Amino acid sequence: MGYIPSHVQREGNPMQCPSCEHEAPQADFGEPLRCPKCGAYYDKALKMKLSAALASSATPVAEPAPAKKPAFTLAADHVAVATRGLDGAQPVVVVDVQMRFWSMVVFIIKWALASIPALLILMMFFAGVVSFMGGLLGTALK
Repeated sequence: MGYIPSHVQREGNPMQCPSCEHEAPQADFGEPLRCPKCGAYYDKALKMKLSAALASSATPVAEPAPAKKPAFTLAADHVAVATRGLDGAQPVVVVDVQMRFWSMVVFIIKWALASIPALLILMMFFAGVVSFMGGLLGTALK
């Protein structure tokens, strides 16, 4: 026999179904515990009965006053905005990167070489902007 919840009575003692109030020995309820009369599962029916009892006895709680907007924003506010809609997303803070010296040197050289095409593209863009502006100013001065 498997797990028997602590609130369930032992073999031979009569059990009462939380749903229909039917009484029978535990052996009649079977495994998993299910009422032989109404077919309700014992654990599920008991949880529903307890939650209904809690809901009926609960007193209404006054709603809290709306929180005032703080005069400053917290550093984590942007994280909440960035991870909105992404279930399970968590911010990551890199504390340390351990690389051997020569691996770091190779990495920096590759990084410098990879930046050359980007610098050439930026130089061509700015040369185009300067020549365009020079053309506009040159025609405006004449």
